[in-house]
Amino acid sequence: MAGAIASLVYAPSAVTQPDLAFCRDMAALGFRSDCATLARLAKDVCGQYDRGVGWEDIVTRLDAQTKNEGLTNYVIAGAPLYFCPQHQGKT
Repeated sequence: MAGAIASLVYAPSAVTQPDLAFCRDMAALGFRSDCATLARLAKDVCGQYDRGVGWEDIVTRLDAQTKNEGLTNYVIAGAPLYFCPQHQGKT
């Protein structure tokens, strides 16, 4: 029985650790959207940076998508912290 419980506790999660940390911190800021959605938005920001899209264009696109400037600001600020540290300082 203890082995079965341990295997559940230590089983790989469908959500990665950066996703969990990002979502936990976003929830602390009041953004309680679906974690997968929040993480996808942040990872998309990273992907756009990787493709050379400028910060202002990313903001415009994300604002249009989320219709929430506050959420946009935190996603753009958090993306490099949690998912693409090579892009820190671009905001």
